[in-house]
Amino acid sequence: MLDTLDATAVRTWCRLALTALGQAREEIDALNVYPVPDGDTGTNLYLTVESPAGTPE
Repeated sequence: MLDTLDATAVRTWCRLALTALGQAREEIDALNVYPVPDGDTGTNLYLTVESPAGTPE
């Protein structure tokens, strides 16, 4: 169990979240979420996390 939330832990979480979002991207896109139901919610989430997380290793 993690006792301290440090920069390494946050970077690891971001990379894991980015990988998971990348794998679920099409499924999330299919949800077509309001207020802009344009079918790119998964892509938008992925790009939002990608910016601070960087490319998954």
